[in-house]
Amino acid sequence: MKYLIALCTIVLTFALTVSAQDAKPATLKGYVVDQMCAGKMAMKENAMEKAEGHSKDCALDDHCAASGYGMFSDGKYYKFDEKGSAMAKNLIEKSKREKGLYFVAKGTVGDGTMTLTSLKESTPPRPKMMKKGT
Repeated sequence: MKYLIALCTIVLTFALTVSAQDAKPATLKGYVVDQMCAGKMAMKENAMEKAEGHSKDCALDDHCAASGYGMFSDGKYYKFDEKGSAMAKNLIEKSKREKGLYFVAKGTVGDGTMTLTSLKESTPPRPKMMKKGT
């Protein structure tokens, strides 16, 4: 029995070590959206546009907020860990924006989840202007 427990401990330790090594440092810029709404947005072709139009009121709705938060960046959704979701909710509550909750997130990304070390609100990029005649 002791052998089995020791073997399980070694396997679990190895699995956690491998998992931690897969996480890569990242800085992402994008729109913070609750996970409930993000699931619907991700199925659309224009997910970034939908994220840009997502409202602060919806993000703070009890059901949406309870699902946790993440970020759409470059058309992909990155789910925040529990601590990151709490950071996001706190900053969304303080935001003066009613839509387009644009943030810069720093941390590590692994297995589709971002473990945040910092999150701060930022100014969204301006749309690129087309030159006349093109």
